Amino acid sequence: MVGQSTGNWLGRTSIYSLLVLLSILFVLPLYWLVTNSLQLVGSSSSFLPGGLHFENYRYAVTLIDYWKFAKSSIIISGIAVIVPTLTSAMVGFGFARLRGPGKGILFLLMLSTMMLPGIVTQIPTYVIFFKIGFINTYWPWFFWALGGSAFSIFLYRQFFAAFPKDLEEAARIDGCSTFRIFWNIFLPISLPVVATVSILAFNGSWGGDYLTPFMFLQDDKYPLATALFSVGYSFPGNQRIEMTQVLNAGLVIFVLPIIVVFFIGQRYLVEGVVSSAIKG
Repeated sequence: MVGQSTGNWLGRTSIYSLLVLLSILFVLPLYWLVTNSLQLVGSSSSFLPGGLHFENYRYAVTLIDYWKFAKSSIIISGIAVIVPTLTSAMVGFGFARLRGPGKGILFLLMLSTMMLPGIVTQIPTYVIFFKIGFINTYWPWFFWALGGSAFSIFLYRQFFAAFPKDLEEAARIDGCSTFRIFWNIFLPISLPVVATVSILAFNGSWGGDYLTPFMFLQDDKYPLATALFSVGYSFPGNQRIEMTQVLNAGLVIFVLPIIVVFFIGQRYLVEGVVSSAIKG
């Protein structure tokens, strides 16, 4: 018994030590970002605090039109969250509850798109949207979102497939159409998956893509992820001062929505992934 207790204690200690180490590794970049955002403008980067120059945050939102770029980020993220969350739910419901020839093959083809890097289709889609006049507009993001997300469709399909047929048959006896069954019954009880899909979509659209807006938009419509690294900071009339500290301050403000959304929705994020995996 003593040896078993000692072994359990050593095992728990090793696991907690590993978790603490991994937590430090994940937090370290954010610590470096915040620390250097408070350094004096023009000073060298350091892991140790070198002052509390909060004016860097004022410079970050005044030296460039920060809120104009933030508005563009909100528009793109809103499209990327609302549209594919609904369309993926519809497609997932179809794969889970409807019958049709070749449904299994179509589902496998849909899943296979997750193995296709987005950069492969970047140039062809640019040519298509250029020819129909959608460059420097938000329409490309709408049409991308309209197609849904393969991973989101998979989560919805796994979640919806677990419900008993009696629930659906009772609704049909009461006169519900297929869309009403989806909209009034299945979608409201899939809140964990909806939250999971929404959080992942927001994180990916808010700060996960630099190249696509750079290609499809002009600098007056850049989202923050692209603008912060493309427009650049400089004091009026002085181009020689390195503005790394102000850029870091802008990045701190930029990542705050992602952190807030994650901490608010982390319970739903875990619950949605686990429930889809178990029920599927």
